[in-house]
Amino acid sequence: MPSFRLIAGIAALFAAGAVLQWLHPLAQPASYHQFADTRTLGPVPSAADVLSSLAYLIPAAMNLGWAARHAGRAPLVLHGITVAGAGFLLTTAGSAYYHWAPSDATLAWDRLPMTVVFAGVLVMLASAATLKRATWPQALTAAAAAAATVWYWSALGSLWPYALLQFGGVACVVWCAARGRVPAAAAWWRVIGWYALSKVFELLDTPIWALTGHIVSGHTLKHLASAAAGVALCSVANRTLHIEGKRSNG
Repeated sequence: MPSFRLIAGIAALFAAGAVLQWLHPLAQPASYHQFADTRTLGPVPSAADVLSSLAYLIPAAMNLGWAARHAGRAPLVLHGITVAGAGFLLTTAGSAYYHWAPSDATLAWDRLPMTVVFAGVLVMLASAATLKRATWPQALTAAAAAAATVWYWSALGSLWPYALLQFGGVACVVWCAARGRVPAAAAWWRVIGWYALSKVFELLDTPIWALTGHIVSGHTLKHLASAAAGVALCSVANRTLHIEGKRSNG
């Protein structure tokens, strides 16, 4: 059964999104779909962005592999890293699909699995911070609520719940790592660093394209950096498991 805090947090996310939309509407700008690198490779349009989406297979395999190897020990972050790994696996297809034909309709299928990744990371964070392993109902409820932020945008035209999930979630990770509220804070900082770098690359898509002489765009590098953030989740899981083991033995 999902906890009261989880349900309250989900309700607060959408309530805050509704209030913010009333105060300052946040819609998807049409210019979002205009990427710097539009080169084709054979039949593949925007080939660099489509093919670099395959990088998400790496954190998918590593996170799901970690979960499979350690499932018998039932570590704190087991359910969170499983959800994140599944999210990366789905993101591989969703991102490639979107970049094949960028539009609001295909963007929804890109964002949907990314919200599952965000949910998995937040479940990992909560488990590490409270030293209590999330249950499957809690982890799946978090993933479903995160995915619902994309439905909210598609149905109502408001990006606020999605934005709050993404950037509010990052703020929670930063706060917990900075305040020492989670074990393995250094590993969490690696996740934060790679994710922050991916957002910089995303914002500088065209300038990086020009600076590199049209070799690589910022958005392609964004895919690689965000995949690296997913790989770094395994370091978080390993360090948390190590500290968890030391405490149980102590």
